[in-house]
Amino acid sequence: MEDMIRAIAALLVVLAAILGLGYALRRFSAGRINAEGRASDLRVLEWRGLDARRKLVVVRWDDREHLLCLSPAGDCVVSSRNAPEFKIVPDQTDDEGGSL
Repeated sequence: MEDMIRAIAALLVVLAAILGLGYALRRFSAGRINAEGRASDLRVLEWRGLDARRKLVVVRWDDREHLLCLSPAGDCVVSSRNAPEFKIVPDQTDDEGGSL
């Protein structure tokens, strides 16, 4: 009986390790590397739920942004535009750390 409990406990530990590793790989690689092993140009910038079944998603691919409507009935491109250039603005603080 004790051997059966040990075997079941070992099986549960192995299954938990496999599931944890699978979750970590999906969570931390999340499409950032493509099949050729280099960084992907595809990014999901933002998404909003319209209702329980539909979502609006802003996707950036290379230098274009696409607004997509995702639903069980089908997906469609609502709008596309050239992606804006992102400018890094330095934080403007005085010498004491307060805002200007």
